[in-house]
This record gives sequence, C-alpha cells and structure tokens, in this order.
Amino acid sequence: HLSSSSTGYKNVWRRASGRFWAKHSVDGRQDTIGTFATAVEAAAAYARAVGGFQPPPPTVVTESEGLRLHLSTSNTTGYAGVTFYRVGQYHARTRVDGRKRTLGVFDSPVEAAVAY
Repeated sequence: HLSSSSTGYKNVWRRASGRFWAKHSVDGRQDTIGTFATAVEAAAAYARAVGGFQPPPPTVVTESEGLRLHLSTSNTTGYAGVTFYRVGQYHARTRVDGRKRTLGVFDSPVEAAVAY
C-alpha cells in the first residue's frame, strides 16, 4: 500500500525515536498495529492487518465449547464484541453499566467470541 506520506507507505509514520509506527481503522476507530525498526516492516504489518497478505478468512463458527456465539454482520471479525487488536490478536469487550470492559486478548476471533 503506497502513499504520498513521508515514509512512502499508507498509515506508516516515523516516530521521534527513529522507529516506525503503523496503525489502521477498526470499527471506526484508530488502532495501533505496532512499532517497527523499519518502514518496510511497518508497511508489511499494515498490509497483513488489512488483509493484504492474509489467507481468506475462516468460516464463521456459530458454536464452540458448547456455547452459541454472538454473530455480527457489521463487524469484520464476524462476532459481536470481538475486534481486531493487533496482528494475530483479538479483543473481546462488553459493556457493563455503560462502560466498556475488556474480557481479554485472544489468538483467534473464535476464542474471543467464546469469552464474550
């Protein structure tokens, strides 16, 4: 993903430390992918995060560990309460008394959906 930014890569910036920061938008908010030694590493992480180098998404599982999972058509993970966190990780979050509560960080969207 090329860009006209100073690094030449979309959503990759150079930090004051000299390292490179990558971020992307998930469900309407900006999420940090990570900080990397080079702009190329940051750009590759961004591409993986937005699907540039990922295999096709797995089939959405409707049940796991004997639980019916909460599906969502408005969420890129396919599950309610589950959002992409960083490369290879997913947040499970819920609301309690109107405040967001993180239930944990998981290696797959299905694991996060079970926690939700």
